[in-house]
Amino acid sequence: MTTDLETISMLRDSLERYTADHYNFLQRARRLDGPAGFDPAIWATYAEQGWLSLRLPEDLGGLEGDAVAVGAVMEVVGARLLMEPLLGSAVLAPGVLLRQGSEGQQAELLSAMAEGRLQVAFADCGLDAPACRYAGETLVGEIPLVLNGDSADLFIVPALDERRQVVFCLVRADAAGVTCKAFRLVDARGAASLSFEGAAVTLLQPEDDAPSAAETLGQVRDEAAVALCAEALGVASSLLRVTNEYLKVRQQFGKPLAANQALQHRMADVYLLVAEIRALTRAMQQAMTLPSDERGRIISGGRAYVVRAARKVGNEAIQLHGGVGVTEELDVSHYFRRLMVNAVLHGDHDAQFSRFVEHSLAD
Repeated sequence: MTTDLETISMLRDSLERYTADHYNFLQRARRLDGPAGFDPAIWATYAEQGWLSLRLPEDLGGLEGDAVAVGAVMEVVGARLLMEPLLGSAVLAPGVLLRQGSEGQQAELLSAMAEGRLQVAFADCGLDAPACRYAGETLVGEIPLVLNGDSADLFIVPALDERRQVVFCLVRADAAGVTCKAFRLVDARGAASLSFEGAAVTLLQPEDDAPSAAETLGQVRDEAAVALCAEALGVASSLLRVTNEYLKVRQQFGKPLAANQALQHRMADVYLLVAEIRALTRAMQQAMTLPSDERGRIISGGRAYVVRAARKVGNEAIQLHGGVGVTEELDVSHYFRRLMVNAVLHGDHDAQFSRFVEHSLAD
């Protein structure tokens, strides 16, 4: 851990207080129909509060937050079902730029991102080799799903060059040769599929002492997995809380459902699952400081388990609520849909488990 506990606590508390006042379930519901899928005024407030500077170094006015600090923010993202592109534009894209961008590129882009003037999406598709090809200063390829790609101004796209080496390309959303098809995901967040047909791009130019692009891609993918597990922890913790409250107030045959011993046992199982998700997420956050092979085994195994465990928590929450649990008017269904979407982002369960097996056999 590099970020001190006091800073992490202040970061979490400030975001929790703001979202409690301005982002409850009904306030969030009124923003879902906006053209961007979220409220630009909220995004501007995030910038004013410094939350978009989470990953930036201190000399750029940032917090230089590590995986634990990022996790504190992502837990609130999950608990409040925030719609804004914090994962892509405040966590993953800055991570790529800080490792692979030149001083000029960092100065130009990071400040604009921290001030909320520029939204950047990390356009990657799972754990396989990059799907796009870079040749002759142009980009060719397709990416079927980019979270918040519908509202992004700029994309960071990993690609393979003519030597099949990984490079990172900067692509403007409105550039010639870029086709962006926007759509809404099942949890109502915005996304896009991207097609590049000879699109003119700018390569990130790493400094001499920078890690390789392939190493950076692996590390950023691990950061995505850890951040998504922290978000799943926020979702699962909220589902545990709201389900427990529901069982205490819902009456059947003159008694609250919580008096039913069978339901008590099921809630105990849910509590244990949430505790396991929390323990694995903390272990994954600490593993981000380890060498790539050891880090990869812990993170891919943890991510695969968290996806399954969180899905089980969601299933139990809906079943214990009964038919009302799947309605649009209840937050339980929205939490469940967020878990479904996050489960396939940046490497689904099967891809993560396969990677875990490969690392384990290698050891």
